[in-house]
Amino acid sequence: MEKDTRQMILETAKKEFALYGLEGARVDHIADQAGVNKAMIYYHFDSKKGLYQAVIDGHFSRVAEFLEESIVKYPDPETFLLKIAEFYTSLFRDEDLFLPIMLREIAGRGERIKSDMKNILSRRGRLGKLKKLIDDGIKKGRFRKVDTTNAIISFIGMNFFYLIMAPMVNTIWEIKDEKKFRQKRAKAVVDLFLYGLKAR
Repeated sequence: MEKDTRQMILETAKKEFALYGLEGARVDHIADQAGVNKAMIYYHFDSKKGLYQAVIDGHFSRVAEFLEESIVKYPDPETFLLKIAEFYTSLFRDEDLFLPIMLREIAGRGERIKSDMKNILSRRGRLGKLKKLIDDGIKKGRFRKVDTTNAIISFIGMNFFYLIMAPMVNTIWEIKDEKKFRQKRAKAVVDLFLYGLKAR
């Protein structure tokens, strides 16, 4: 029951923070919407900032769990990259409320998400494993010689750009069916990342 109450508070808080940000969100409003006593929020999270950080941590924990499982489950780099692209697409579809939170954080230099992102990549050597997938592909002749760090950053950027800019991009490029476009995008991103534009 305590876990359910905590989760209910988190889900309600996510909506409040998405609409109003950390500064504009009100703890009493979150409590009312969650149907709990205001004191319960302070019991579980200590403060509004603690609650906000818990919302952010919950999002990035999901990313960490995916990476942890997928690095082992998909040793083939091409398959792994496709799974990452598909995961990003589904994550932002399922967690659409987190997008405005993340955009505010990025606009504010991302102080609260830096440690989470660093932990996701560095914990249990995840970053090393990720780089090794590409480095092994280079050694085996499957990939050309590239700077692995730049490659990973570029791949992440290719996935994130459309997901955070969709409303603007859809208008500019006259994308009428966003759902269909998103379904095709994961494969298109991986194909472009691996093979580029130049005919070989």
